[in-house]
Amino acid sequence: MPRFRYTAVGPDGRSLAGELEASDAAAAAADFGTRGIMLQSLDRLKEDGDGLLSSAPSPRAITRFLGELALMLRSGLPLDEALALSAQGQPARLGRIVLAVRREVLGGASFVQALERHPGVFTQDIVAMAKVADATGDLDGVFAAVAAQRERSHHLGEKVTGALRYPAFLIVSAVGVLVFFLVNVIPNFSGLFADSGSDPGALVRFVLALSDGLIANETNLEAGLAALFLAGFLAWRTASVRAALFAAFLRVPGIAGVWRLWRTARFLSNLSVLLGQGVPLTEALKVLQDAVGAEGRAMLATVGDAVRRGGRLHEALGTVTLLPPVAVRMVRIGEETGELSKVAGEAGNLYAVQLEKRLDGLAAVIGPTAILVIAGLIGGLMVTIMSALVSVNQAVL
Repeated sequence: MPRFRYTAVGPDGRSLAGELEASDAAAAAADFGTRGIMLQSLDRLKEDGDGLLSSAPSPRAITRFLGELALMLRSGLPLDEALALSAQGQPARLGRIVLAVRREVLGGASFVQALERHPGVFTQDIVAMAKVADATGDLDGVFAAVAAQRERSHHLGEKVTGALRYPAFLIVSAVGVLVFFLVNVIPNFSGLFADSGSDPGALVRFVLALSDGLIANETNLEAGLAALFLAGFLAWRTASVRAALFAAFLRVPGIAGVWRLWRTARFLSNLSVLLGQGVPLTEALKVLQDAVGAEGRAMLATVGDAVRRGGRLHEALGTVTLLPPVAVRMVRIGEETGELSKVAGEAGNLYAVQLEKRLDGLAAVIGPTAILVIAGLIGGLMVTIMSALVSVNQAVL
């Protein structure tokens, strides 16, 4: 992710300067605006590894860093020593960022300020929890809770991708087998059909023409596939393209329901952790915009505005479709009993269990269905060719 050097004026009038990571200059400027900071200059930096293949540290690596930092702080190490030690076991890019945070802390910045200078790595939820920890003095306990919650979120995300990975592998494998069959097997039979002089049928003629077309345009097809892969790679790095592809993906039958369960479980679980650690509700709702996806961000912003005007959370949630009605009722129970954090956590666990059951059910259906469809296509193609060959032999005899 690109790095930028900036100068700015904070809400209190103090001059600020430093470096940060952001997807682009507009995203960096927008982040400053949400924090009430007036940006004066913003210059992109060139660094080692900057290019098409560079990327921000993985969410998993950040979670592992937070857990290790919490453990070191709990053992009694000062913050600067804990940062120095934890940086040694991280991927190179994250290690450099952790050391940069340490330098900023030693230079007089607060830990929260140092984290805020790297928004591409330390997201709003981490910064919000760091503010709570700074106020309570319980940095190790707060970050341990953050790491545990992020670990649960990673587990759910891996369940979702794992349920889709197997059928995707089957489909790609089937396409590869089909292309191999058309390029290497079918040409062996085309001469027999041509020599026989008989009509093998429309379907066989189509298969033979497809095989000849693949062989004749092999170089062009390879170049086209390479160009398509490169274009897809570049497009995927654009947030608007990813959002459009994700919106299209949600239209696949069964996927939208899985996404809603995952979004509900993640929202409620993260809300529970934030409130449990002392983050104000209005601030928690602002932080949680990163947990509900692009299409849920506008709805959550509406909810946050209603709560800031004095409305109840469950009433605001009832005006949008962010959560299912049952989840909204559970939020109402939590508000009425004064235990919103506890009830939200229990509800999040409930929806996480429902999500895992839904994924197990989808995996049990998608895998065999994909195998049957693939076997039907390839088997049907082979039966068609063999039937045509038998007909040719009978005509010759």
